[in-house]
Amino acid sequence: MHNEIETPDLSLLNKAQFDACTHNEGPAVVYAGAGSGKTRVICCRIAWLILNQGVPPSSILAVTFTNKAAKEMKERIEKYIGAQKAKNIIVSTFHAFCARFLRIYSHEAGYNPGFSIYDDNDQKSLLKDILKQLNVPDKLLSVNTVKSKIDKIKNQGLTPEEYLQDIKNNQDYSLKEQKYQLRQFGEHYDPELIQKVYAMYQRLMKQQNAMDFNDLLLVMFKLLENSPHVLESLQNRFRYFLIDEFQDTNPIQFKLVSLLSSKTKNLFIVGDDDQSIYSWRGAEPSFILNFHKEHENTKVYKLEENYRSSNTIISAATSVIKNNYKRADKSLYTKKTNGIKIKFKSCEDAFSESKYIANEIYSAIQNEEKFSDFCILYRTNAQSRSLEDELRRRMMPYIIYGSVRFYERAEIKILLAYLKLIINTTDEASFQKVINTPRRGFGDKALQNLKDLSIQRKETLLKTLNEVVFGGIENDITRSISGVKEFMMSYQKWRSNLDSHNKPSQILAEIISDIKFEAYLKTTHPEDFDERWLNVIELKNAIVEFEHIQIDDEFNFENKIQTGIEKLSKFIEQAMLTVEPTVVNVQQGNANAITLMTIHSAKGLEFPKVIIAGLEEGVLPHQNSLDSPEAIEEERRLMYVAITRAKEKLILTNCKRNRFKDFLPAQESRFISEIPFEVIDYADNQNKNIKKEFGKINTIEQKFVDKPRIFKGDDLLKQEMNSTQNDGVTWRKGQRVKHKVFGDGIIREIEKSSQGYRLKIKFEKSSIGEKTLIHTYVQPA
Repeated sequence: MHNEIETPDLSLLNKAQFDACTHNEGPAVVYAGAGSGKTRVICCRIAWLILNQGVPPSSILAVTFTNKAAKEMKERIEKYIGAQKAKNIIVSTFHAFCARFLRIYSHEAGYNPGFSIYDDNDQKSLLKDILKQLNVPDKLLSVNTVKSKIDKIKNQGLTPEEYLQDIKNNQDYSLKEQKYQLRQFGEHYDPELIQKVYAMYQRLMKQQNAMDFNDLLLVMFKLLENSPHVLESLQNRFRYFLIDEFQDTNPIQFKLVSLLSSKTKNLFIVGDDDQSIYSWRGAEPSFILNFHKEHENTKVYKLEENYRSSNTIISAATSVIKNNYKRADKSLYTKKTNGIKIKFKSCEDAFSESKYIANEIYSAIQNEEKFSDFCILYRTNAQSRSLEDELRRRMMPYIIYGSVRFYERAEIKILLAYLKLIINTTDEASFQKVINTPRRGFGDKALQNLKDLSIQRKETLLKTLNEVVFGGIENDITRSISGVKEFMMSYQKWRSNLDSHNKPSQILAEIISDIKFEAYLKTTHPEDFDERWLNVIELKNAIVEFEHIQIDDEFNFENKIQTGIEKLSKFIEQAMLTVEPTVVNVQQGNANAITLMTIHSAKGLEFPKVIIAGLEEGVLPHQNSLDSPEAIEEERRLMYVAITRAKEKLILTNCKRNRFKDFLPAQESRFISEIPFEVIDYADNQNKNIKKEFGKINTIEQKFVDKPRIFKGDDLLKQEMNSTQNDGVTWRKGQRVKHKVFGDGIIREIEKSSQGYRLKIKFEKSSIGEKTLIHTYVQPA
């Protein structure tokens, strides 16, 4: 059965859309603002080329960034021109396109047609073997770090030989930038060692007739670059190239599409530099901004009319994004009415922020609105914990989009297993999770021997291990007890301390310190350590909150004081009861629910009502961005993306106290002050007619202003800090300090911040140079 063809009526397009759709020959860039109908333009253009210009469908290549987007685009094109014609058009992701044609030209590329595509686990397994062959210990260079580095090198389009040449020349700016940005976390960063591992990795991959995902792009590009007949063959087939979300392209993707389209010059790119938020994946907005410079006679189109949001929301978004210096000249507008004002609420802390958000949603539900109308956006996954707790407490259905629930995250499950084992000595599942995490030289074989012995003795694993370690039982396990002896001693200390001071939060802090959990996360997850460590801090916050909240227990008739074990048990019980029937239904798609997600995950989505939580300096914008004007601009683009997800209603919230260090005040995000005060309804009725400018590029002097003109809580800081003293340490210019990774250095400048002090330090190692760090990361030398 064939679907009825719905030929697109181009007269229904606005002028900018029509002009872009009917672009004839040559390169073109379409700056498509949020909600401006870019997908419609791409699909209508493909239909116009085929139906009006007589272009053969097989000569069109359309590329986007996700399989979901490619599928939706293909389906829309089928509606426009029919399935028969549409089947000859290639609509795919970069990786799928490359995989398809590498199968055809595999021999030219040096592979067999049946080559395997390795996933992350396959890559890590091979890299682990290589590091073992090279006698490189995990503490010196972890598998995750070397994989991340190799991925970045490939995204730059460099083979092992080219990377080696770059090291020798030391002229590649991107390489130097990577060296500066690399989070060493106690590991030894050696470019020559990375190159050696990279070369061995590629050699073994080829021996195994395998490619990883980044190889698909790199091998394809090198094939086209070095095999003129293959390039000519593809250039003869494809005459028109349409690339969606061009602001998300990385160097190898840019090189690939530029090479393919170099014959016909018919490269039609669509994107929005204001929504370029994936620099950590290698995306560079400069590719779309400088496209007209790279390609002569480029025609520029601007889709500036938004069909999604109210005028109030568009006004806020454009007012924020115009503060970026490096962006194309465009201004989003809408013909929709103003709609309701944006609501802004400054809450005391994350707990009260979550309560406020839940109250707002509950009030709307009472007015017959739907849970599924609401989306709560935040900068980091760690922020979801307090929100989840409050929504769960009220039995309000929710889903976590693109992530996992807080208490189901790997690092949280490990720490909960430690806590559960303290409560329940017979919890075998928790014991098996923690006994070799972090590694203590007690592997699978030793664990199996322990299981066999515990069955023989009819005892729990924990009790059996205790007797092996301290009772002198002779067994094969005794060869593996050196590492677990410290664990057993710590375990007994934790139980004893919990009985004595009744503070579960203090026990968690002891566990984190004793097992060196921070170092473990840095080594095993260097690429997203910050995110995971914030989750750990948030778990401790959750327990502290729990300790301060009076829990009503209907069975506690005598109101007796709860022991530490009882408190911890109740917390664990609350944390484990995360899946109520309503949430199960939501996960099955049978019920409406509130959506929680990071702003990065929200790209391309829209909701009637959006709540943006955590608008504080150090959160949004993120702490890691505060010293870089380029990073601040990306954070501003994140704010722009968040605002433009809302169709009808937008609520903004923040905290007055630092959500991760509640003894310090928090500073309101600079992005709040960039929204016109006349479009905001201030819930606290505070006077906001005060101009605040920082974190912006001065367009006249092109100078980055990173010091806030107004600093909320400044007086509180003065009361808490004596001169430049913090945490019992006095900081002064010229003072020598020590960093556990960067080594020794001298303080050049001291600046007060919401987290204490920011110290500009000149390190002795020439490879490190000068860095600005929060005072908690260094110690007096």
